[in-house]
Amino acid sequence: MSVQLCLALLALSSLTAASDPDCDELTKPLEDRSKIHGKWIFHVGTSDSEEQLKAMKSIYSSWMELSPLPGSDEFSLRYGDKYDGKCYYGTVNSTTSGNSVKVTFYFNSSACEHVGKHLVTCPDCAVWTDETTSEVNGETKRSKSIYLFTRTGKLDPSHLEDFKKQAECLDFSSEFHYPETTNLCPDEQEAAADVKTEEQ
Repeated sequence: MSVQLCLALLALSSLTAASDPDCDELTKPLEDRSKIHGKWIFHVGTSDSEEQLKAMKSIYSSWMELSPLPGSDEFSLRYGDKYDGKCYYGTVNSTTSGNSVKVTFYFNSSACEHVGKHLVTCPDCAVWTDETTSEVNGETKRSKSIYLFTRTGKLDPSHLEDFKKQAECLDFSSEFHYPETTNLCPDEQEAAADVKTEEQ
């Protein structure tokens, strides 16, 4: 009986392994950082922290623009977030060490540090996963998150499924936030550039 049970378990485990996503492939770091340069629209994300997921869900829409800093591997991150019916803008610079990238956001007197990496993903997509450390009222809080951005705000359903598999490989829950991808904060720099072009 024990032999039959072992054979049944072996057969079951081989079927399970065959249906499991190839996590090594799905979680490969992106080597060519030039692929992340440009403007991106936040499409979907999740976190292992209920508090962080709640904060993520408060974002109505969000875009960011990544620009390389001359003479280094670093980049500048410019963003426009819409929540509570208002637009909030900012710019921060990255610090890179190997495949790890650190970006720190400052809000009033507190700091929120994101340390993570970009993963290989679909064309015209960017996937970022990180660990966040923040100080709230003197208390240190940590969480992990994963985000998918697209250049156009549109995403093929098969690419969304691939992202969900990536999240599963990294032990995230199945609860995702899907912000608005069309009603974005206006890009003040682009508007200023358009005005200059018209004046010329």
